[in-house]
Parts: sequence; structure tokens; C-alpha cells
Amino acid sequence: MATEFNTAAERWAPASENDEDPRFTVGWTSAAIAIHSILQIPTPMFLRLGIDGQRPILIDFQHHAFDWDTSLALLPSLPSNVSIETEPAWSFGPSLFPLPGRSLDQLLWTVGLYSFRDQPASWLNDTDRYRLCRWPNFPELEFTVEQMKLTAILANLSLTPSELAATAHTSLGDAQRVINALSLMGILVETPVSQMPALPQFTRREPAPAGLFARLRERLGF
Repeated sequence: MATEFNTAAERWAPASENDEDPRFTVGWTSAAIAIHSILQIPTPMFLRLGIDGQRPILIDFQHHAFDWDTSLALLPSLPSNVSIETEPAWSFGPSLFPLPGRSLDQLLWTVGLYSFRDQPASWLNDTDRYRLCRWPNFPELEFTVEQMKLTAILANLSLTPSELAATAHTSLGDAQRVINALSLMGILVETPVSQMPALPQFTRREPAPAGLFARLRERLGF
């Protein structure tokens, strides 16, 4: 039997932050936290996301797939309500939809971008550095050129959200949205700044004394 969860984000947010943290709002934030929580457990699960006036989005975590009869380009970025319903998935049982379905990465990317109001996801620390560990399959995602640029930077550098924004000459909110989405997809490596190796220190080398012929040319005005 399916288990119905509270659709408000407070069900997933830390109790002390429910009334203060603007990230925890009804909509995709609650769905993102639920999805991230399920991805951390080994038990196979199904998830249904209900959007007002839309057919439910069905997720099969065991097969990293989802099913929805609409393009994600039409997914509302700020829905008034998203209901969340889970049920166990048996290893050899049928899926909720015909497999292989659609790659779950597509949905994780979109939900990650739409969550947390440009703030760090609830499981992230904005003072940690992040680096890409797997290149996403961009042809199957809804993305902008800037989002690809931000992802490419993280493929080469380990950066905090503010460092990423400065490197890409973009807003902190845009950088944070990409980090949230890539993190929900599970393709970022997180390193606390305190554990990062110290940057190498470079000392300025004084120029070598001029040689005999250089001094002669200078004296003769050449």
C-alpha cells in the first residue's frame, strides 16, 4: 500500500528551520528533498509526484527511470503544490510503467534547477567546494549555454558556489542552481574547504645580474 507523505516542505525540512528558511517552500523543493533522501537509501522505491491538473510523474529509482507523458520543457517552474507518494519496489517485481522509460537524470536536473530559490540545497554547504565527477548527457537535458559553461568549469576546477559565479562572471543564484541540479543527479564530489590542499606559494625571482656584454651595450648606448 502506498504511503502518503505531507505535501508541505516542512515534512522534509529540519524542524528548527521550518518558519525561517526561505528555501523550504511548497513545490519542487519538497520534491527535491524527498528524491535526495530516497537516493541515499539502498531499498528500491517508487515515487509518484502529483502536480495540479497534470498526470502524475512516476519514478522507478531501481531502474533510474521515470515516466511522464509531457515534455519537461512544459514542467511548471513554480507549482502551487506537488504531492509526494512513495511505495516499496520489489527487486523482481514490475515497474510502475513500461521500461526502460526516460532517464531519471532528465528529471533530477530540472527539479534541481527549480528548487531552493537560488539558495544551497538543504544537503549542501555553501562554503564547500564542488567538482564534477561525471559529465551529464546534455543532449537529453533542457539546458542553456550558460549552464553548460558552468558545468564545464566544474569539470576542471573544484569551487565554492561564489567562486564558480566569479569564475564564470555570472550571478551567484545561477551558479547555485547548477550546483543544486548536478548534486541531485549525484555527479558532484564535495570537499570541505578545510580539507583542500593549500594553494602553492610562488615567490618572485629577482632578475639575474646583467652579463659583461649587456653592460658594455648599455654603456655604449646600444
